[in-house]
Amino acid sequence: MLAVALAAASTPALAADPDETAVLDSVQRFFDAIARADPAAMQAVVLPGGQLAAVGLTADGATTFSRFAVEDSLGRLIKPGRNERMWAHQVMRRGPLATVTGPYEFLIDGVTSHCGVEVFTLIKQDGVWRIASLTWTKEPEACSELGAR
Repeated sequence: MLAVALAAASTPALAADPDETAVLDSVQRFFDAIARADPAAMQAVVLPGGQLAAVGLTADGATTFSRFAVEDSLGRLIKPGRNERMWAHQVMRRGPLATVTGPYEFLIDGVTSHCGVEVFTLIKQDGVWRIASLTWTKEPEACSELGAR
């Protein structure tokens, strides 16, 4: 799960920034949609035309890059038994643009499939923060290095 409490605990004297909280809530709704296998909930938090991108390395060290539209990928993303969590996230926001970056763990039927680092880009339109893109690394061997439980 997204560690929203972590940010609040690190700055107890400061009031929470409502936009930062809303940004993190949007990312959490994305994770919740995965956990519930709910394509409508995912579409509600992603902008139309939202993009996904995966970055990896081949056995010989070459970088791979795959990009696809969320709408075209719902069948692969939304399946029962999947769950994702992010920790140690960092939020950067300026006006109607925000990013959330951090390590993540992806589980299938309660078993870790892989970990990596992901970057959400969100845009605020009509008062609502929605995901414009998500880029991630897929690193099955990096879970302990990244701090997965």
